[in-house]
Amino acid sequence: MLAPGCIWKGEGLVETTPTGARIVSSTGERMRLVHGPDDAALDALDGYRVVLEGNRLFGALRVTTWEVPEGLHGMAVWIGRLERRGMQLGLLDHDSGAFYLLDEEAWRELDLAVGQLVLVEGYIDGPHRVRVLHHQVLDAG
Repeated sequence: MLAPGCIWKGEGLVETTPTGARIVSSTGERMRLVHGPDDAALDALDGYRVVLEGNRLFGALRVTTWEVPEGLHGMAVWIGRLERRGMQLGLLDHDSGAFYLLDEEAWRELDLAVGQLVLVEGYIDGPHRVRVLHHQVLDAG
């Protein structure tokens, strides 16, 4: 067990509870996640493996950085607010900071989610274009 204020870097599974999200580390330790509004996606990633860094605070972790290395279906993940660019939909990815366009089939399924925070799983299918095989809206915008 680390002392309060110590830097913690590790990975684990997100567990969503009525009082907020927490991380369950590989050793079984549970820490409540404390984060800012820009990191609200963490509260909706129940069951996802995440890599986190932050400061320990008496059973909680004040998150400074996080990423999702893979999705529940074993594919690459992109998380961001869905944006319309001309006739296309895409998102500015949280992990890489790059903008990715989504394939045409995903446009039809996600058209009403523009402005909302979404998670998509799939694979790269061209320059900065993602072929979406699974998607999940993480908030209501």
